[in-house]
Amino acid sequence: MKIQTVTEYITVIEKLKNAYTYEVSAGVPTLPEHKYVYSPKFIYRGHGNHEKYQLIPGAFRWKKLSDGHEVGEYSQLEYNILSDFISESCRYIKDIPINDIAAWLEIAQHFGAPTRLLDFTENPLVALYFACNSSVDKDASVWIINEAYYNQLYFGTPLLFALHAKQLIGDIIGCEIMYQQRPPADHIQYSQYPIIYRPAYREERMSTQSSVFMLWAALRMPLTNIIPQENYMKFDEKPEKPQNGVIAPIIIPSDAKRQILSQLDKLGINEKFIYPGLDGVGKYIKSRYSYKQETKL
Repeated sequence: MKIQTVTEYITVIEKLKNAYTYEVSAGVPTLPEHKYVYSPKFIYRGHGNHEKYQLIPGAFRWKKLSDGHEVGEYSQLEYNILSDFISESCRYIKDIPINDIAAWLEIAQHFGAPTRLLDFTENPLVALYFACNSSVDKDASVWIINEAYYNQLYFGTPLLFALHAKQLIGDIIGCEIMYQQRPPADHIQYSQYPIIYRPAYREERMSTQSSVFMLWAALRMPLTNIIPQENYMKFDEKPEKPQNGVIAPIIIPSDAKRQILSQLDKLGINEKFIYPGLDGVGKYIKSRYSYKQETKL
């Protein structure tokens, strides 16, 4: 599905929500039947270059050297990357204990170090901003994940996942990062699939951007390779089984990016919003004057 404006974008999201909302009946024979409505809860990630970029964390990305030859973009062990980040940054961050690895992992991701985390947002306009604010000559995309149905697909009942999510995150960090021991392929299911969770908002930007993280587990491959095609959401029809809809991309043509950024600016979604503080003000002023202003005669 392609969109050209912010209005079209929001309309497509609302249509998806309606299409993947479903109703079930429940009850016992001696009591009136009750109906329950299940509505999707979406999270979003924007990419400036739809064709090139993959949904995979920085620590697991590959770099092409020549035709047929690729290497891991970051050759160091994941533990060494995080350890070096903590060593270099702990003098600036005083309120996080050295042994709180989950917190340091989030901070490292937030400040650009390659980790096994991938950033998402609960705010669709924030994702659209990031999609349009880079690679101006490339088609962009916003990937949408139906969070509740994703958790249901890979982790069973939502209640079970909620009760054990913190433990699952701790197991992944301890096993794969600290001890560098990847679970075997036949290990219990939760160790294989990425986990969606909301971090503690230790930085103002994380709160402003409505940050959500996806933590990769044993499967070190793009999310689009993990989720089968039958679980992609459809834009053009009401699905027979809406609870199976997990993921979908919205495409933004390159020639629509500038117009969409202008529309987002009118809605208050700009550098000042995305990057609170003087840094964001500077970015905003730079972007405001980086294009030749059009004059209507």
